[in-house]
Amino acid sequence: MAEKSNSHLLLRIKELESQLEESNQLIDAIKAGEVDAFAISKENESQIYTLQSGDYAYRVLIEEIGEAAINVTEDGLIVYTNPYFYNLLRLPYEKVIGATIFDFIDAGSMHDFSRLFKESLAGKSKGEINLSVHNSFIPVYISLTSLQPKLATVGIIITDLSGKKKNEGIIMEYQKDLENKNRELIKSNAELASFAYIASHDLQEPLRKIQTFATRIMEKERNSLSENGKDYFGRMQVAAKRMQTLIEDLLTYSRTNTIERKFENAHLNKIVEEVKADLHEELLEKQATLDATDMCAAQIIPFQFRQLFYNLISNSLKFSNPSHSPAIKIKSEIATGKQLNNNKLSGETNYCHISISDNGIGFEQQYNEKIFEVFQRLHGRSQYNGTGIGLSIVKKIVENHDGIITARAEINKGATFDIYIPAIH
Repeated sequence: MAEKSNSHLLLRIKELESQLEESNQLIDAIKAGEVDAFAISKENESQIYTLQSGDYAYRVLIEEIGEAAINVTEDGLIVYTNPYFYNLLRLPYEKVIGATIFDFIDAGSMHDFSRLFKESLAGKSKGEINLSVHNSFIPVYISLTSLQPKLATVGIIITDLSGKKKNEGIIMEYQKDLENKNRELIKSNAELASFAYIASHDLQEPLRKIQTFATRIMEKERNSLSENGKDYFGRMQVAAKRMQTLIEDLLTYSRTNTIERKFENAHLNKIVEEVKADLHEELLEKQATLDATDMCAAQIIPFQFRQLFYNLISNSLKFSNPSHSPAIKIKSEIATGKQLNNNKLSGETNYCHISISDNGIGFEQQYNEKIFEVFQRLHGRSQYNGTGIGLSIVKKIVENHDGIITARAEINKGATFDIYIPAIH
């Protein structure tokens, strides 16, 4: 019974091949002028159609495209295939030709493929299925087109989706990883909020008591203390003050990220004047000059920029050169990234460029990025007080404004901080 079935399939293949051969001969005769194409009878028109179909299916669809393409009969018998298809199946040509397309459909896709194949007999259909070979499946996209009335076959174009599915899997893994990291970030932010609460309440309360009682002892029991005792209490007060400053700076740094960001169109002159008033005593003590004129307007978070200017101006006062009075200059301009000649900026975007320079002790240019890291100090605590967080806060504020900050300096020739934030549209 199996032999009879195979003989039937082979006979069908030979019939189709014979039709194509006759059609090829006919078209060659027409081209050579041996046959008048307009005198061909209705009987021969079917041969021309068959040739045109074969030319499309075999020469273009099958041979030239970089996808798998096959012709199957209405029973599913594979009567022709291009090399892409049997290479995709990792089978020799002989194992594919004469077999049925149903032999290579994964069991899980059989229902969908049968529906698509049935639909294609009346026109066209397409969809995603899985091929099956060697106990493994290959995800593919298939497009089926009936070749009636030219040929009693269905043309099938098959696109291998293995690479696409693999990439989708990688993307899904990335998404999963991103979701995990987002959950970790939410947890981290919750821990940070918890830390901020502890720092602002539980840590500062006992610290205030230490400072209060140390001050009372120094005031009321000073005569009862030895010189060493007085020295110890003095050191304790300095350490407590330093710890209080550190806690306040850490709170400022953490809140820079977590607070609600409300941008406003604000003039920078006004903010600099407010900071200048806050630092009035320090400026007088150092006999410093602060020149900030013709500042531009910018879309900013006002209180964050007050913190930014406060930290940078305080820095200039702290690291001033003892040989002369501090001179601090602040200026700004609106320009495109291209005009500012900075390859970190978008060439066509308008930026508000803020420059803050001084004539202080400066620093070596090799540290121009290190200075923005948390707790990084270029000088010992005995030389200059501080926690090493001030410039980190400045950088975080600039990043909150989708901007960048750079620093340049020379030893004993001052320092300049350049800030670039998107300008008001």
